[in-house]
Amino acid sequence: MGKSLREKIKEQPIKSQIKIESRTQELIAQELTRQKIKLEKQQLKVRGRKGKAFKKREVVIFGKINNRTLI
Repeated sequence: MGKSLREKIKEQPIKSQIKIESRTQELIAQELTRQKIKLEKQQLKVRGRKGKAFKKREVVIFGKINNRTLI
């Protein structure tokens, strides 16, 4: 049976283990940031959709002829 990743890392010199650990922490931080940005983007879309449902619309009045308003 093959060795696990943890076993392979433990076989490496200490300096390599430290580099691997620091790179792992960087990648985890990047992934968490990416997920957070994705969630915020989705929430903005939902808020935008809700805002459009009750958005006030402007009406342009061209003029009045015989007590009738032309819109």
